[in-house]
Amino acid sequence: MTQLSLEAIRQQLEERNFIAEKVRIVTVEAMEPEALAACTTTENETFYNSYMNVIYCRGDRYVLGYRCNEATIIDQAIIFKDGKYYDPTLQANSEGEFEAYPFAVLAEFKVFDMMTHAKNNKDFPPDVDFLFTRKKHFKNVIR
Repeated sequence: MTQLSLEAIRQQLEERNFIAEKVRIVTVEAMEPEALAACTTTENETFYNSYMNVIYCRGDRYVLGYRCNEATIIDQAIIFKDGKYYDPTLQANSEGEFEAYPFAVLAEFKVFDMMTHAKNNKDFPPDVDFLFTRKKHFKNVIR
């Protein structure tokens, strides 16, 4: 794993047509083992049910953006809970100790809004490509 400099992150965001100076960079932390265990899938659970469990039962907000801890930033969805950002999927699948990493936040959705969105839209769960299809709503971060 390579830690990117803030300048490298901003450059990669600009290359993807984002307004880098308006993109907030936060730190994704490790969840407590009990909270992580509650987020991970149970045997024979489908991806969709697992996803719903993590986002709706374990997070206050669904957060879209880019993981900035490798040579190239990678689009990712994480959760916001109790004032902190978490990536339970990456943490559960990481071998060894989970290391905190920087994350570029593009959009945050309240859980209630996500439930409404899920009922009305086929683009569920939303991802970074979804933001580009709704560019006029995200013009604060998209060029």
